[in-house]
Amino acid sequence: MSLYRAWRPKSFSELVGQDAVVRTLTSALATGKLAHAYLFSGPRGSGKTSAAKILARCIECVAGPTPTPDNTCENCRAILDGTALDVVEIDAASNRGIDEIRALRDAVKFAPSAMRMKVYIIDEAHMLTKEGANAFLRTLEEPPPHAVFILATTEPERIPVTILSRCQRYAFSRISIPVMIERMHEIAKSESIRIDDAALAAIAYRADGGLRDGLTMLEQAAAYAVATEGRIDAKTIALAFGSAGREQAAALLDAVAAKDASSALRVIEEASDAGIELAVLTRSLIAEFRNVLVARIDPELLARDAAPEDVERANERAAYLPQARIVRALRVLSDALALMRSGANARLELETALLRFILAGEDPTLDALAARVATLEERGVEQPLEEKRPQAPPVRPAPRVKPEGETAVSLQRVRAAWQSIRAKAEGERQSLRAPLSRAVVEAVEGSTVTLALPEAWIAESLKEHAKLIERAIENILGIPMTVRLRVDGTVHAKALQGERESSDELFDYASEVIRER
Repeated sequence: MSLYRAWRPKSFSELVGQDAVVRTLTSALATGKLAHAYLFSGPRGSGKTSAAKILARCIECVAGPTPTPDNTCENCRAILDGTALDVVEIDAASNRGIDEIRALRDAVKFAPSAMRMKVYIIDEAHMLTKEGANAFLRTLEEPPPHAVFILATTEPERIPVTILSRCQRYAFSRISIPVMIERMHEIAKSESIRIDDAALAAIAYRADGGLRDGLTMLEQAAAYAVATEGRIDAKTIALAFGSAGREQAAALLDAVAAKDASSALRVIEEASDAGIELAVLTRSLIAEFRNVLVARIDPELLARDAAPEDVERANERAAYLPQARIVRALRVLSDALALMRSGANARLELETALLRFILAGEDPTLDALAARVATLEERGVEQPLEEKRPQAPPVRPAPRVKPEGETAVSLQRVRAAWQSIRAKAEGERQSLRAPLSRAVVEAVEGSTVTLALPEAWIAESLKEHAKLIERAIENILGIPMTVRLRVDGTVHAKALQGERESSDELFDYASEVIRER
């Protein structure tokens, strides 16, 4: 029998990582306050179906209803064996139509044959068709007193609100890395599986909060280790399932922190030669930076969601990585990952993103400059920065609206507002984040803004959202303008260089801050 089946929790006390759900359900059972319908929602492998079966035994146990079924009485054994006629498990993915739900509606009218109640466990409830959901709603509106429905789903947002409103909802959380490692360690010890903590951590990260996935991988790794006659370590996990790039991501973060461009490129080359998908490596690197950011803000929160050695490493890095640099790295890497998903060259995008970050001093964009200034401010000075900051230059009068046919908005004004325009557009559609990061304001002619783009596919991805970008421009500048997209790598480079013209004041301020240090 598979590990996840052999170690399926048989009582609420064995259900790990779901303390809030367990506490509420056991309290309701202890006071006899049973609902007629429950909805268990959460990520895969978090214990939803196991909890539904435990709840069914709590209801049907000869000593029940009770929060602690004995699992030895006739009713409990029948449910555990899957032979109980009054506890029906339905897979909504394959029984999703109106005919199947009508059959359920007809059957639920009859009293239970041997047990206290009729319990229906409906897995993947979001897969019900619209007609099937409407038919099921009729049953939930006027349920017979002897029926209890337990719906389980990974996508509660797809279930009609009319059904949701008639269910008690329990949200199952993603199982944390430390909890998963501890549980797998207990199971491995009981099953005489020789595995070290680093390997358990590697499995836990791959399982992404699903204990069932973790136990499946543990079983596979154990079989692999038996075949090779060795103990399971992190290298064994990498050989059995392919590398997730966590070690390479850690090396990349160190190279980035040291501003060592050569080492960063070398790590990427080694990862590529080892067959690691660079999109996977990028996600691992984002996770590493995220851990460092959380370590700076709330170390206790990180300790609840990461392996102990990862917490220690993140805390060490947090001591010398400024928060502004971390946030910029996350943004640059997220943009690169979005471009990879759009079909761009993964290696090129990762290398470009890291070089932009490492060589930030040579990056002329306002985003890079703002990050450098924020980093300097974060280090602190002897006197408050506000006292040393130079007086802002006089506010220039708003540009006069010119006669028809002349430019009403200057190129400099649009470039200065471009980051705000981007933020507005990306807030409405996240998928625009990557392509807009490569767009540069090239020219403004009358009421037309020309965006220079380095590649045709980026232009195609922006073309269908041109109206949204135009709305963002009007929202920020207060003037309706039309967007024109132009693909020209040379023009794009020149326009990028031209962004320096819009950041004179920020450069002056940055220079002053640097001199003070």
